[in-house]
Amino acid sequence: MEIDFRYPFFAIGFHSGWSENNSSPTMNLSLTRRKKLLLKKEKFKEIKKISLAPPFMVKDKKGSVNALSSGAGSSIIKFGEKYFKIKRNGYREEGFVKKGVPDREFSLENGLFEECDDEDAGLLSLNDALREMQVEEELKKSSFLIPQKIVALYSIKNPFDEENSVAIIQEIQTDFRADEYCSILLTNLFYDVFGKNCQIDLKKSRFKFGRYSLGKALDLFEEKYSSKFFQIGRNIGRIYKSLHLFGYTRGISNSWYGNELICEDGNIGLCDLESCFSEKEIKDKNLFEQLKKTDIMLAKTAFYESMNYFENSLASFVGVRLIEGFEEGYKINKAEKLNPEEIKKQIAKFIKIRNKIIEDD
Repeated sequence: MEIDFRYPFFAIGFHSGWSENNSSPTMNLSLTRRKKLLLKKEKFKEIKKISLAPPFMVKDKKGSVNALSSGAGSSIIKFGEKYFKIKRNGYREEGFVKKGVPDREFSLENGLFEECDDEDAGLLSLNDALREMQVEEELKKSSFLIPQKIVALYSIKNPFDEENSVAIIQEIQTDFRADEYCSILLTNLFYDVFGKNCQIDLKKSRFKFGRYSLGKALDLFEEKYSSKFFQIGRNIGRIYKSLHLFGYTRGISNSWYGNELICEDGNIGLCDLESCFSEKEIKDKNLFEQLKKTDIMLAKTAFYESMNYFENSLASFVGVRLIEGFEEGYKINKAEKLNPEEIKKQIAKFIKIRNKIIEDD
């Protein structure tokens, strides 16, 4: 079976799969799988088209184009010989079904301002779309790895008759998220410890396991998995440090390791940049320093709380190791790319065992 990071149908993760709601992953965790979708073409007005790109398409049960979920509100499609991400094209298979989902919005007017905005079903605003393009270009100039390149921007009239909605189309080299790789590693660890005597129920968000020796499980974790989790955390910590040194914050809405991408060569890149802001733009050194601290604490919270979702001590040990790696990577500003063959080996093992212990939704 071919493993393609651009179309990771095999993966499970926290809010990098498909979810029923628009909750923050640090507030309302749900472990989800990637979901196959159908899309239909939607009317659009081209704002900017950088290269060959597919038209904007929305999720629809009667659609004719096959796709894969990417986060709660986006889709991955194959168009020609390339893969593209259509950003924010519906939360469910039937498309945009909610109006006025509360969300935060940031604006720059000689400083950084925050307010609550009742967004339309997760659709991207023109300001956010233009901001993502701007940040992408600026980070690329400083050699940050951005494996999802914007190739088109379309203005769409959304289902609620609003005009200020935009579709971003990105050509992607990967959509395999760091939280998904961690979920795969953790599932493999569980299988090594419990065998078939555990069950992950995705629909009920329930993890059930039998009696086991914490000491023996910890020994196995240290021997086979600990360094892998530590390395993931360290690489992400280094990315945060590099961003901060470059004068950028990761973003209050984006400090979550579902927004770091695992590349096929073992490097880790960034996606979802619309909430990144620079000290130069903010023009407030104290505020920028506080936002950097928030970046760090949100990232650590994401690591630990995602593992604590299982209410299992072994998973909590994993969360601690991810945080330890993050702290070292941030402190020494150094990372070492993951072993690509090992990543594919762990994915292959996961595909082989997942139906034995995971009950799909």
